[in-house]
Amino acid sequence: MLNSQRLTVFVTIIVLVLILVHSSSLMAQSSTAEVQSLLKENNRIVKTMLDYRYKGGSGAFERDFFMNVDYNQISRQSCTVGTTIMQFTVGCDGTLGEFNIINPLNDYINSQLQKFFLMTKGNWNECQNSDYEYFEIPILFTIDGLETEAIGFITNYGDKVGVKCKCDKYFHEKFEKFKEKKPKKALDAINELIKRNPYNENYIKEKEKLQEKLGN
Repeated sequence: MLNSQRLTVFVTIIVLVLILVHSSSLMAQSSTAEVQSLLKENNRIVKTMLDYRYKGGSGAFERDFFMNVDYNQISRQSCTVGTTIMQFTVGCDGTLGEFNIINPLNDYINSQLQKFFLMTKGNWNECQNSDYEYFEIPILFTIDGLETEAIGFITNYGDKVGVKCKCDKYFHEKFEKFKEKKPKKALDAINELIKRNPYNENYIKEKEKLQEKLGN
């Protein structure tokens, strides 16, 4: 009888654990789906802006991007993967304004993006509304075949160069493994996920928690 009771308790615990794991998995999937939905909506707005302001539309902007921006071999060999955001203004008269890079990946890619922005001079249509002067364009640099939740308005797929780069899942698992006992290692993992998808607010919150724990 006692063994039967123990077995019942054991089975109940296993069921509860499975429910919690499944629930956690569903929440993670839901969170990812929500973020991706927001990214797609943001990209739709960017497309509308470029179709109106850039000569030839968003398609011409993307073509010019790939003609002028190099995702170099050194960046790919070091597994420099992530979403960097071109933030800039173009006056309604077509004058190029301020240029910033949010979530920079490395100096070489930064210089490539700045060079490309300057090359767009003369390629902008005039506008009548200052709402069409400000742009934030997410650009994903990633290795062909690497799995990531990030979505860029433009995605630059680099060829594999003999180095196996880690997918998002690896950094998720590393974060979960170390977040309680080794927060520094967990922080490294969450920083990598933020670099790949700076729009995921859950990552930002988790980073803040780790920084509080570390006293930063």
